[in-house]
Amino acid sequence: MPRRATTPPSALGTLGTLAAAAALVLGAGGAAHASSGDLVVNGRAIHEPSGCIAHNGPAAVANHTDKPVFITSGRWCTGAIIGVIHPGDTRFAPFTSNIYAP
Repeated sequence: MPRRATTPPSALGTLGTLAAAAALVLGAGGAAHASSGDLVVNGRAIHEPSGCIAHNGPAAVANHTDKPVFITSGRWCTGAIIGVIHPGDTRFAPFTSNIYAP
C-alpha cells in the first residue's frame, strides 16, 4: 500500500505561530491604521507613525502612541524583532536597527 504524504507536526506548529502573529498585527477589527499620537526618535516627533522608520545611528525612542512599536535587527525593518517599546515607554535602539510602527 503506498504511503500518504503528511505534514510534519513541527510545520503545523510553525503555521499556527504565523497565524497567531498575523492576528496580533492585524488586530480583531481587521483594518490596520496608523498609531494615534507621536513617536519621538532622537528628539524628532513623528505624528501618527506607520510602517518602517529608518534611522542612521543609535536612537532614543519615546513611544507616545496607543500601540507598541518594534525594533528590528535589519535595514528597512527586516530581520528579527529585537525589542518592543510599549506605549509610554522610552528605549534605546542600536545603530543596526530600524523601528516598525504597525
